[in-house]
Amino acid sequence: MDMTKPKLMLFSHVSNTKSITGAEKLLLLFCRYMSPYFNCILVAPGEGKLTDHARKQGIQVMIQTFPLLYGMYNPDSRLPQNAEELRSHPDYASVVRLIGETAPDLVLTNTIVNALPAIAAKSLGIPVVWKVTEVIQENEFTTDVLNIADFYSDWIISISESAARVFLGRISSPISLLPPSTDSERLHSFSEMVRQSERKGLRLKEEHKCIGYISAFIHPEKGLNEFIRMAISLCPRRPECRFVIVGRAADHRYYDACLTDVRFSGYKSRFQFIPFVESVQSVYSAMDILVVPSMVSEGFGMTALEGMLCGKPVVAFASGGLGELMVSTGNGHLAVPAGDVQGLADKVAGLLDDPAALANTGFHNEATARAMYGIETYQRRLDEIMNQWRTLYPHWLMPGNRSPLIFAEPEVPAQPPAVQAQAPRKGRRSSRRKTFRIRIFRKRRLNNFARKSRKFPIKKALRKLKIKRAKSAKRRKGRKR
Repeated sequence: MDMTKPKLMLFSHVSNTKSITGAEKLLLLFCRYMSPYFNCILVAPGEGKLTDHARKQGIQVMIQTFPLLYGMYNPDSRLPQNAEELRSHPDYASVVRLIGETAPDLVLTNTIVNALPAIAAKSLGIPVVWKVTEVIQENEFTTDVLNIADFYSDWIISISESAARVFLGRISSPISLLPPSTDSERLHSFSEMVRQSERKGLRLKEEHKCIGYISAFIHPEKGLNEFIRMAISLCPRRPECRFVIVGRAADHRYYDACLTDVRFSGYKSRFQFIPFVESVQSVYSAMDILVVPSMVSEGFGMTALEGMLCGKPVVAFASGGLGELMVSTGNGHLAVPAGDVQGLADKVAGLLDDPAALANTGFHNEATARAMYGIETYQRRLDEIMNQWRTLYPHWLMPGNRSPLIFAEPEVPAQPPAVQAQAPRKGRRSSRRKTFRIRIFRKRRLNNFARKSRKFPIKKALRKLKIKRAKSAKRRKGRKR
């Protein structure tokens, strides 16, 4: 660890074992590009893809479980009480101890539902940066979310204007905008040879047009049902269309219902369902169009950005940060209101009808996405945030501000507590248990002896066993004499 740099402790809300979510990817990217400024320590609730990737990048990893506060995303009347009850959760003391013993100069908590690390850090007087990746649902209880986030944070980083909008003018903590980026070295337009190889693996012919859907975990909010309805509506007039769906089922009932719709559509042979791929960028290379039909207001839209960086036309619902991304990259004309399945179908059909527009949109997307959301732009925006911290909170960037806290172990009384009256009862209980075990043992021996005896009936076997026991007892007495 570089002693000339301060320590930044980053808390991830999840650590999935089979796939890695957009929020996990963003936290990993943030860790990597904060490393020049801080000694980064990633804390995750368990081992998974996130911790594996972090260790490979040389990031220190710690494992600590803690509960999430989902009411911060979709608030209700019990939110303040639930937030206070976190202090009574068994994991709260463990998180406080972990932070105290590690002594970071700054704590970052990832996603709005990850409230416990912020509360724990604040209890120790450590500054908190809260990274918001979601669009908070607004209702009559949203003020409670803002009060909690404002009280337990010193700075808020939002990944989009849509995610930041609910905070603007309503909290005292400063807010910075840091839109996502991704590993652009791996995400790019692939050669025709790679594309043909991937399409061959998916059993796609030259004349087929591949329409793709990708989600790490599939549940109703990710719009698979809407994608399938769009696809089925295209099938009668578009025999060249094939549909590839990549993602694991998070809601199995919903996923099975989607499979049933495909099965009874009469077009089952045109669909492929792939639970997981090791290299998602290779799947993008096989696609002709990517569809992102998210039914909720997304904080951003990492899948859409990845598709654009791979040079693919993207059609999407204009929901939250996803709609914001579509407009900022010049794809606003390919975004339709959330739930408009026919609108999706029309946009896809329009691109298929104009091969030149299809190709040009892919070229445009790769260039624009790289210019607006490439890693160089991300680094520049991060440097701007660091300059703001140097101006307003220079001690955040100075190492050794805090010493590890020493937590006293529970004191052991010099004398045993005065509950001697219970000792005989405990002894009697132990004696009863011992007697019970002896009885069970003897009964098992008796049953085994009876089963093994083929020559004698049960009564004779019992008589023989008693004689054997008497002889054994007599021998023991003789030894004692």
